[in-house]
Amino acid sequence: MPELDLAALVRDYGDPFAEARACREHCALFDFSFVARASVRGPNALALLSRLTRRSMAGLRPGQIRYAVRTDANGVLISDLTVWKHDQDSYEVMSGRQADLDDLASPTDAETVVENLTAETAIFAVQGPGTLAALYGLTDTERLAGLAYFSHIRSRIADVPCLIGRLGYTGEAGVEIILSQRNAREVWQVLAERARPAGFAAADILRIEAGFVLFTNEFRLPVRPAEAGLARFAGTADAESEIRLVCFKAHTSERPILWRPRSAPRRPLQPGTLVATSACWSPLARRPLGLGYARSIDLQDGAALSDPENQFQSISVTSLPFYDPEKRRPRKNWPKTGI
Repeated sequence: MPELDLAALVRDYGDPFAEARACREHCALFDFSFVARASVRGPNALALLSRLTRRSMAGLRPGQIRYAVRTDANGVLISDLTVWKHDQDSYEVMSGRQADLDDLASPTDAETVVENLTAETAIFAVQGPGTLAALYGLTDTERLAGLAYFSHIRSRIADVPCLIGRLGYTGEAGVEIILSQRNAREVWQVLAERARPAGFAAADILRIEAGFVLFTNEFRLPVRPAEAGLARFAGTADAESEIRLVCFKAHTSERPILWRPRSAPRRPLQPGTLVATSACWSPLARRPLGLGYARSIDLQDGAALSDPENQFQSISVTSLPFYDPEKRRPRKNWPKTGI
């Protein structure tokens, strides 16, 4: 199932922990061009999307984005993705898993066109409370300031046509910018003068703090949507679950960076254990922070949890998202500074 090649991504630009702090305190610039992208157009586009994910796209209006997950025939999570609606019968799908787009393209009908746009697309993300200030003068920030969470507009960045979505992988206020690959270098250079470039190690820290899953990690253990806290994005009922995704603090012998289990974790979970799926050294927690699964009954009883692989010690469960005591996503509205 995993297709995301972390070795092919920029790990960091010198200091992943400083890059993560820059995103929380001001803003950071990420290159997410590894994400696969396809357009779906035609009268049967909605029906085709319904075969890709069980989450209903009915009611999605032009200019809106919807997050969804995919499951296999047994209801086990495969991947997650976003659907962007342009017009009545025109959508885009973006996923970190290329196979999702391959499945989307086959089978099709003569009236519905699926076009893979991945090779010609660059995707940059500017994330953090200083995002609007960083973009001031490069785009219409007044229009951007009115953009609702999980919505998108067509605009320009430094006079380059682009699609801008109000979402991100950090939990902070921010945008994702979709543009032509031929303009990628010039736009990156302009943005890098205003937002600190950050690699995937910083993105991993931020998404763990925010409690966001990475499909190559959190879906590596066979789990159902409710067990990962994602039932509402799968079109399924949020039923009682034997196990549950949790955030945890712990101690380790060294600081984990882009950590994943040595081998694929397996069910069933043993009593009193936590199966870690992701971990980082968090600047906010000032210690290792991770995501993983534990038995619901152990969490209710407040049992002490242990790592069967013995990579994590002194484990304590904390609520999601860790970074935001008020538990809001995104945790802040757009600041008005610089507009």
